[in-house]
Amino acid sequence: MNKKAGLLVLMFPCALFANEWKGEGELGYTSTSGNSDSESLNTKLSVSKEKDKWRHKAAIEALKTSTDNVTSSDRFVFTEKTEYKFGKKTYSFMSLRYEDDEFTDFVYQSSISFGIGSRFIESDVHVFDASAGLGYRRTKDDLTMLIHEDGILKLEANYKYTISENAVFSEDILVESGDENTHSESVTALKTKINGNLSSKISYTVKRNSDVAVGTEKTDTVTTVSLIYGF
Repeated sequence: MNKKAGLLVLMFPCALFANEWKGEGELGYTSTSGNSDSESLNTKLSVSKEKDKWRHKAAIEALKTSTDNVTSSDRFVFTEKTEYKFGKKTYSFMSLRYEDDEFTDFVYQSSISFGIGSRFIESDVHVFDASAGLGYRRTKDDLTMLIHEDGILKLEANYKYTISENAVFSEDILVESGDENTHSESVTALKTKINGNLSSKISYTVKRNSDVAVGTEKTDTVTTVSLIYGF
């Protein structure tokens, strides 16, 4: 928990420099009742900055789920990516990722990677980026409490389609593949502007780990409806 709080402290100062950084704060909540009562709360803070040949992006995301007033699962994800453009559309990158996900049988997964990417499409309507790199991953098993270390191949693709002034569709895909495990996720989202800096978003996330304990599902899905404030 202290590590998570430390990451939050590091990120919030970035959001204060509104003249240089752009960002979004996201909050979503769902509640069901009947044979059992369940609640889910998801929050996300993302910031980005682009200046000269540099582009920086960072995000903190948290999901808390409880059933019958008992916390059943928590998810916490921190990501950071720094890009340096050395061509008109080509860039190199350094990426950090930390995930603490109680929906899986890992205590945490953390990685650092380096590689190259390109913005293949950039227009007022369509934007498509893809990148590939090599890195190092450290994973702690929830059952044995053993720490595994391996090299990884990282692949990432991001697509954004501006449907209108008030609606944007996006698809983000991430793959981190190593000897110990292949982690992949896909996030499909539709963001709709409500008024001013306020928007709504519905998203569908699919996460998969290839190497899991017996009795654990390899794939998790999360559907969220959120309100977003841009700054």
